[in-house]
Amino acid sequence: MAGFFSMDGPFVKYGTLLFDMIMLSAVWTVMGGVLPIMILLSTGLLAYVPPAVGLILMYIFILHWCPATCAVVYTMGKKQRGVDTYTMRDFWHAYKTNYKDCMILSLVITTLVALILYNLWLIIYNRASFGTSAYILIPLEALVGMELIFLSLYVPALVARFEMPVKHYFKYGFLMANKHLLTTVLLAALFVGSVYLCLFINMGLIFVIPGLYMYLAAALLERVFKNYMPSEDEELEKEELEGFSLDAERQAIINRYMNQTKFDDEGEYRYVKVDESGKDVVEEDDYRIVRADGDEKPEEKDGQDSAGPEDSQEPEEKENK
Repeated sequence: MAGFFSMDGPFVKYGTLLFDMIMLSAVWTVMGGVLPIMILLSTGLLAYVPPAVGLILMYIFILHWCPATCAVVYTMGKKQRGVDTYTMRDFWHAYKTNYKDCMILSLVITTLVALILYNLWLIIYNRASFGTSAYILIPLEALVGMELIFLSLYVPALVARFEMPVKHYFKYGFLMANKHLLTTVLLAALFVGSVYLCLFINMGLIFVIPGLYMYLAAALLERVFKNYMPSEDEELEKEELEGFSLDAERQAIINRYMNQTKFDDEGEYRYVKVDESGKDVVEEDDYRIVRADGDEKPEEKDGQDSAGPEDSQEPEEKENK
């Protein structure tokens, strides 16, 4: 029972996750424009301004759904991948970093969705004027609107996970949404269910449901995104071709501190002597660690050097030629 309530136990783990969901949901409602719009509608403040001004204000507020969603998905995605996170710091970092791209994407998607809804209302309200063509236009407009909604489910997560030109977010969001249709339908169902719970069950759930939805969405989208990322083996192969290994670099520095510098069979990692002019001669593509004091390379004995504690200075320069 003690393990259940320990710092690494499930009680603290899931309790912290729930707290983060509540905190991110609250921040999302404010930064995503939902709470300001609710205040405008519920307090009657719109009655004191011209209708055009009220619509413009609501439009500006609602445009912020994309940067806010991107920031929450970015934070929740890190939690899904088991990366150390600082919830609010990660949120603000993603919000500020991706604000410009997200606002452009939001402007396009929101405007198109608004136009689709207006066209649908216009066709349905004037069905008699459109005649039989209404039965073609309504499904067509609905299909385009559905594709835009599917796109909006992917775009914030794409911005949070990848860096590319803005137009490519539309391209890859559309392709992923239609290629991984089962995931898209599941995301749409979760989204509709979340909206239903908040609007028709209890409005207070708006401070919990958005964070929960984006946590689940991040898990589903991470499985999709993995299909478009290079595998770990490919990354290691790329490092090998470039003649550079970050793990080997780290180990060389650790060994230097521990007086356990080793030289591999090919002599890739080694100390070199620096003359008075500061120059040294190494073969091309050799990795070198230059001693700051200019001493001779310690002699190797059984694969290890014989340097004592007094020779354990920090490497001053690391190069990969």
